[in-house]
Amino acid sequence: MTRRAIPFSLVGAGRVGSSLAMSLEQSGWECKCVVIKGGGRPQLTRLKSAFHDAEIVDHPSLVCSDFKILLIAVQDDEIQNVVAELSAVRRVDWSSKVVFHSSGVKKVGILSPLKKLGADIGGLHPIAAFANEYQPAAARGIYYDFAGDKPAESFAREITKLLSSRLIILRNERQRVLLHIASAIASNSTVVAVRSAEDLISSFVDPCDAKAMMAGLLKSTVENLSANSGMKSLTGPLARGDIGVISTHIKALESESSLLQFYKSWSLLAVDLLLKDKADKGRYSRDEHRTLKEIIKLLEEK
Repeated sequence: MTRRAIPFSLVGAGRVGSSLAMSLEQSGWECKCVVIKGGGRPQLTRLKSAFHDAEIVDHPSLVCSDFKILLIAVQDDEIQNVVAELSAVRRVDWSSKVVFHSSGVKKVGILSPLKKLGADIGGLHPIAAFANEYQPAAARGIYYDFAGDKPAESFAREITKLLSSRLIILRNERQRVLLHIASAIASNSTVVAVRSAEDLISSFVDPCDAKAMMAGLLKSTVENLSANSGMKSLTGPLARGDIGVISTHIKALESESSLLQFYKSWSLLAVDLLLKDKADKGRYSRDEHRTLKEIIKLLEEK
């Protein structure tokens, strides 16, 4: 059966918005209008090149009316103003529209002015790292989380199916915030950790070698995470309970106060997870417990 081509419009053509919209177009949907506030000439040129048939406008009040789905992919702090500007557009029959925002934290209720005008609303948030604009592949084959109206949920399912992705339905705002925090920890803390590691060895390792070395290590770590459950993927002195090595690390970082604090913080989290993991699996010996408690004491020393 041929999938229907749904017309949609986009407000905000940053990294998430441009990538998602391009991916939808490449999958057969039609982008009717792109709203980009304050876009310079290079940005406008790229938009026109990416969306050949879409109308490009510079204010939400100028959005066209011949779309079914509206994606709002602006910065979180801008969503409320954008919604206010859109709700003042009377030529649009909002009762026939579905409106999504792409924030993982802002409440779905922030779209309520459009809901009062008849629109079905929801938050559709991609769980992926969009490092660049116009990267449609980044919007495919990933997870999305959704919260909102039932009619909007059916379109969210259609979008994720179209993009060969999976949809997670969240039932309350706390779940949305916790999932967003989890995503930030998994992605952003990894970037900080790897870049900090590269910087730590920058005085004696060529930057290109440092980058390649850490990328290779990270690749093997991700492969381990995919293959194993719990803390089985953890390697190194914490996994071995090697107090001497951890003590050597701490001493070597005495002149790097910020990095030392980071090292101790994630190590303490790792010990907590190890304790929980071993308890859950019934693999909890007195010697292991004693060793991990000694590591905690070492990491908590000022």
